[in-house]
Amino acid sequence: MKKPLAGIINISINNILSIKRALEFVGFNTIIINEDQNTNKLDLLVLPGVGAFNEAMKTLNDTNLIKTIDKYLNNNKNFLGICLGMQLLFKESNEFTKTNGIGFFEDKIESFENYPVYKKTFIGWNKVKFKANFFDDKDQLNLLQNKKFYFVHSFFANCKNEKIIGGNSFNGKLNFTSIVKKNKVTAFQFHPEKSGKNGLSLLNSVTKNIFL
Repeated sequence: MKKPLAGIINISINNILSIKRALEFVGFNTIIINEDQNTNKLDLLVLPGVGAFNEAMKTLNDTNLIKTIDKYLNNNKNFLGICLGMQLLFKESNEFTKTNGIGFFEDKIESFENYPVYKKTFIGWNKVKFKANFFDDKDQLNLLQNKKFYFVHSFFANCKNEKIIGGNSFNGKLNFTSIVKKNKVTAFQFHPEKSGKNGLSLLNSVTKNIFL
């Protein structure tokens, strides 16, 4: 059986190697995408990233990778966003300067600085409470519910649309969105590829339809 192919967007501030290894572990062949190109052969497109929102959007525009992403999203194909890659899917962010995002999801990316939080920059393990309908398999929900995943972020998605929220986490008293899902697009604020066996189990679960 031929392995499905995942393309990983490279914006130079990504954790490319970690996500590449994780995707290969769950059964994908992978390629790195550095510029606008035909993605018809891809079964999954992944946008990972760490760093500043405005710099990432500048890179996506300068390299025309934004065109690759837009075309792929418009074709309703399997897409995965991770950490900054999740935030870039939203309408805008005020990190350093007001910057327009990809705009697949409405609402804005905001700073922890303006909220009663435990950490202004959250680095470390945090629980994720999955929505009951996030997984098709209830056993998977029971297995991963309230398990800890690895986070590194100072900004978060202030998501008001309950329909796209797949999971939530807490930073102090702030209950923030840590997973969003719409059609075939799923995005995590945390790093499943750096979250041990729970992260790999989650990646396997959200991509299993590709292997059917």
